Amino acid sequence: MNSPFFSFLRRSFYIKMIVVMFAISVVPLIVLSFISVSVSSTTVEQQVNRLNAQLVNQVVDRIELTMTRLRELSEQYSRISSIQSALVSPSAQYFEEVVRKKDLISVLSGASAIIGNVEGLQVYSAVTGEVLSSTEAPAMLEESPYRPLIEAYLASGRPNLFLDKHSLPELAILNSSTYYISRVPFDLYKDLKGVLLISMNNSQYQQQIENIQLGSEGSISLLTEDGLTIATTSKLDKQADKQRVQEILGRWKELKRPDQFAAGSSIVSVKQTSTYDKWIVLSEIPSKELTASAEIIRRTVTYFLLILACLGALCVVGFGYQLYRPLQAVKRQVDALKKGNFDARVTHFANNEIGDLGRMLNTMAVRIQDLLADLHDSEDLKRKLEIRALQSQINPHFMYNTLNTIRMFAMMKDYEKINSLMGRLVALLRYSMENFEQTVQLQQELDYLADYVGLLNMRYKCQIHLEAEIEEPLRGMMIPKLGLQPLIENSVFHGILPRKAPEGHIRVRVYRSPGGSHIIVQVEDDGNGLEEAELRKLQLHLQQEESAENIGLQNVWMRMKLLFGAETQILLTSAPGEGLTIRMLLPSGNVLIKEEHHESL
Repeated sequence: MNSPFFSFLRRSFYIKMIVVMFAISVVPLIVLSFISVSVSSTTVEQQVNRLNAQLVNQVVDRIELTMTRLRELSEQYSRISSIQSALVSPSAQYFEEVVRKKDLISVLSGASAIIGNVEGLQVYSAVTGEVLSSTEAPAMLEESPYRPLIEAYLASGRPNLFLDKHSLPELAILNSSTYYISRVPFDLYKDLKGVLLISMNNSQYQQQIENIQLGSEGSISLLTEDGLTIATTSKLDKQADKQRVQEILGRWKELKRPDQFAAGSSIVSVKQTSTYDKWIVLSEIPSKELTASAEIIRRTVTYFLLILACLGALCVVGFGYQLYRPLQAVKRQVDALKKGNFDARVTHFANNEIGDLGRMLNTMAVRIQDLLADLHDSEDLKRKLEIRALQSQINPHFMYNTLNTIRMFAMMKDYEKINSLMGRLVALLRYSMENFEQTVQLQQELDYLADYVGLLNMRYKCQIHLEAEIEEPLRGMMIPKLGLQPLIENSVFHGILPRKAPEGHIRVRVYRSPGGSHIIVQVEDDGNGLEEAELRKLQLHLQQEESAENIGLQNVWMRMKLLFGAETQILLTSAPGEGLTIRMLLPSGNVLIKEEHHESL
């Protein structure tokens, strides 16, 4: 019988491995069943009790370490000069006071982030009566949620104070967090300038115990000195758990506070911390959890499973060598394809289904590589054709205006200006007619704009002043050719000239955004500006793919999106009589900056 199924059995390594592992597991599992019955439940119970006591000691050590760390952090940050200097008398200069508060909040936020597991840091200034926080806006003491805590600390007269739900039961803020409060400065011989509060959310303590497994009904709890729950793994509801805790603590006190004792059908381990918090760690394990046969079998089987795993590993090494090499080759091929490396190939083919998979992966990689190459070529051609088509819409518009200016001076027989205009026109035509360059450096476009504005100043009485503020090294960034000229033209003919003033100003700014995620190209003028309705209409036209109005601005916007991607944004702001500001936000990752620069404008 040579059916596909039996052919699969003869070639598949997995079938052989399963058969061998089953054979070597039968006898050990039979022996395991007899050994498990003979295990003493008493020995297991003693071992679990010892481990339970160690667990409670470890949790207490964690809590004490946390409290010691809070005290050390409080002392450390109380001595920081930036915090102490921010608590002196407020500055007469508003700006200096704002900067000082901002620096203090920055220090608190930075400290909270560095410490990691605290909820937040707050500082109260005894001079200004203001509370500054790493998580909340500044507020006066009367309006701050931390007022009761600060007043309780000041009334205590102590250099430091720890507050939990046991300390002030009436405060809701202590139901979910604990606070360590100390004076600033920390040294007692210095005058009090303020108070430092470090808050720790009770969920942090919950995280320290929530992964501790004590069986389905066992639990571990972290309690205040009077038995209020800070964190617990108990599955009981709050009222039932509170009653359980009070009964256990009552029994613990009756027995003179032993480390471990029996309470009903449970084994309980209790220990109180020796630091200032005086918290209690309580662990309860029902006796039935200790004597359960499933737990005994699980522990016993664990050791023998280790032996079986070792035997299985030897079998895998012996029977799996022929599978390993082709399997690794296929894995490397898949990883390479996942990362976009379609040149990788499988070179070792096994005589099984994994070898067939390797051959199919090689064929698939070649096919994907060919398809990507075709797609890249077609997209590149489409992109170039779109940019050239959009660029060609601008050149005739510019030519008509320039030739009309020359014609005007020819009629006036002003040959000196005609000569100057022709010189500028030749330079402008040389720049604008080089269609093989789809992008140019920003400085080249600025040089072109200088000639263009010079030409306009020779034609009109209104003198246009063009200013450029370019952040280095952005003068070398590549932008679409004639990408700014239509914006300057619109500013002149639709903003400045209709104002009929003796002069106008246009400013071009290019700079990085504060976060560095965008490069901002901004063109602003002091022309007539736009009414709110006209501004909304202009913004609506920019969202349309085709529009007969505002073709210059729309073409610039479309070319910017083609070159820098769909994430490019445009923002328009204007008001009547205050000019128009056009701000384009280009994703920094899509902007190419060349090193060579031209002379600045």
